[in-house]
Amino acid sequence: MRTVGRHKTESIDARFSRLFLNYYDEVLGYCVRRTDRSEAEDVAAEVYATAWRRIDDLDWDTARPWLFGIARGILSNQRRSTSRRLRLTQKVGSLAERSIEGPEVVVIRREQDQHVMDALADLRDGDREVLLLAVWEELTGPEIATVLDISVSAAEQRLHRAKQRFATSLERFPAQVSPRAAKEGGER
Repeated sequence: MRTVGRHKTESIDARFSRLFLNYYDEVLGYCVRRTDRSEAEDVAAEVYATAWRRIDDLDWDTARPWLFGIARGILSNQRRSTSRRLRLTQKVGSLAERSIEGPEVVVIRREQDQHVMDALADLRDGDREVLLLAVWEELTGPEIATVLDISVSAAEQRLHRAKQRFATSLERFPAQVSPRAAKEGGER
């Protein structure tokens, strides 16, 4: 989208000032209806920072929905970020609960973790990346496709193949759990 008519001859500063004066209250209102006030103000500021960078894409006939689209994207990113942060907090909490286990269980778990890390290191970079996106980042096939800028079917196919290669890699790196540690861990 390009600016048209008299707006094209305006300086970037003038176009941005007019965009801000005409729509800031509406953008802030849009954000307030979707999140708390202080976060809404931060989102509105980010909307206008993005608008400044993309001012040449502005079409005055669609400026208001264009700004709402930017706000929607920012709010969506923040929701995903908050959701990931909450999941991470829950994972960390569950790890703290597990640390109550005896030292023999911790030793076995470390050896098993090393087994997995060795198998991951054995993979090609592309396979490792798609697995980490799926497992560590907890992304879905469509989300992986977006990150890798490929089709959803290609992302799902890459993930499937990476899982197969990982399973093969795990077989090449047998876990080195000592018989004594395995026995003590099994007695718990």
